[in-house]
Amino acid sequence: MDEMYLLWLSRIEGIGFKKANYLLEHFGSAEAIWFAEPAEIRAACGRNEKLAEVLISSKDDDSLNDWLIELEEKEIEFYSFWHPRYPRLLREITDPPLGIYIRGELPDDDIDTVAIIGARKCSRYGATVAYEIAKDLGKTNVVVVSGMARGIDSEGHKGIMDGGGKTIAVLGCGVDVCYPPENRELMARIIENGAVISEYPPGTPAIPGHFPSRNRIIAGLSEMVVVVEAGKKSGTLITADLALDYGRDVFVVPGNVTSALSKGTNELIKQGCPIITEGQDILIALGIAYKEEEKVKFKINTAENISAEEREIYDLMETETPISAETLCRKLHKDIQDVQYILSLLELSGYIIKIPQAGYVRAN
Repeated sequence: MDEMYLLWLSRIEGIGFKKANYLLEHFGSAEAIWFAEPAEIRAACGRNEKLAEVLISSKDDDSLNDWLIELEEKEIEFYSFWHPRYPRLLREITDPPLGIYIRGELPDDDIDTVAIIGARKCSRYGATVAYEIAKDLGKTNVVVVSGMARGIDSEGHKGIMDGGGKTIAVLGCGVDVCYPPENRELMARIIENGAVISEYPPGTPAIPGHFPSRNRIIAGLSEMVVVVEAGKKSGTLITADLALDYGRDVFVVPGNVTSALSKGTNELIKQGCPIITEGQDILIALGIAYKEEEKVKFKINTAENISAEEREIYDLMETETPISAETLCRKLHKDIQDVQYILSLLELSGYIIKIPQAGYVRAN
């Protein structure tokens, strides 16, 4: 029930996480704030008379009911900061959104997330690199986060899905608004293979002031950020700086030193951000990549003599019905990273096959 009133609280202009948290601690719940008398609200707000009046005047049963109907009709979920499905990594940043709207399905918190970001007006080189790196990640259950903008963002989303993986697009508008408009098909595909999310209510248009706030969510949702191409004053660098502030790793794809599109990325390299050139570099950094010597050793194994760890995963698989990595984790009570590692080895050796958006099956 309180989630409904948290939806109301999140939609009040001027109330961010800190003010909302203060009010919730004072009253005990969002529902209690809703039913509080005006005198109680004014007393709680103290000298902030404007906040008190906004809270009092915004209580409208009809509007609240209309919002709930709209979410249901448009198949949009709302998760407040206190909802169990609110992303764990996003909770950790200093300025988390009070609530987020979602179309699609967010991955579990233990799935690795990597942001791939860069210039809107990217070069063919940048677009190709973003696509290929993301496509490599699609084979390993890593989720790519980006902003669904033109250029590098779009290539990252396309690459991960073409590789059989899932993706999250963070929007600077409502999740029922497609921006840029030419990405309508891409947006529909993302919803089917992950989620589009936003802190802005449905119907909110894309305006320039929304994108810096959008960028903090991209950084907050990601364990690491990969910058593919960025000019000297690119907004992409804001996301990279936020990621560093949040304690995330920032990796950079090196670019042509004579290209204006590489000035920002090459500057990040000068500042000490590690270089990556392929998806394997990201997997190593995440700790889920196989070692080359283990790969060679594994290739000479047969189904009869694979290790005990490999066998317990292999034995849970069938030849026709796919099983997901998440289901394997639950059945074996293992961490997702450990399961992903073994799945990568089994797939590389030819013992299993990954079925996009479904899971894994035995190869024979």
